[in-house]
Order: sequence, then C-alpha cells, then structure tokens
Amino acid sequence: MEFVTIRDISKYLKVKESTLYSWVHNGSIPFYKLNGLLRFDMDEIGTWVKASKQISSNTRIKLKKPANQDIDRILKKAIDSVKGNRYNRSNGKPGQIKVSERRFYGTV
Repeated sequence: MEFVTIRDISKYLKVKESTLYSWVHNGSIPFYKLNGLLRFDMDEIGTWVKASKQISSNTRIKLKKPANQDIDRILKKAIDSVKGNRYNRSNGKPGQIKVSERRFYGTV
C-alpha cells in the first residue's frame, strides 16, 4: 500500500483538489481518513480509474421532426393563448390602435 495526499491525487488525475473533496464527500472515490487527514491508496485509485472506463459508441441517434411543425409558431400560439388580451409591450393596451395600423384621416 502506498498512501498519497489529495495534492498528489489531484496531479495524478489532473483534477482540482476541490473536485476531489466533492468526490470524497459523495463517496465516489476510495479514500482513507487517518487522524482527520485524507489519504488515498494508489492501487485502489488505479482500480477505481479502470472501473470508471466507459465504452463509447459511435452510433448517433437522429430525432425526426414531425412534418410541418414550426416550433416558433407553436410557442407563439401557446404564449398568446395564455396571455389573452392583457397588456404587452409589442401590442400595447387591449383595443389600442397600433401606429402601423393608423390611417391619417385627421385625428385618431
């Protein structure tokens, strides 16, 4: 058994010491606490690293979009149905004529 400090493990695994403290707190890394000091067994760390290996897959999942679905249109419709006739910045007060809709027939 070869015990090392958190600084040594940080350099070995190339992670921040704060990350290691988090892993210790979560119990996701093997460690020993000797008189309040954290120590790590290099053999156990090596085994832990090997057990953490994940096999990657080159298979990608493609999600098909439903035909004729425009997400912006769906969201706008949903938001408009919730808002109703309340005031909003782009439409002004309910019943108010927009500047773009005004005709210049005298006073409005």
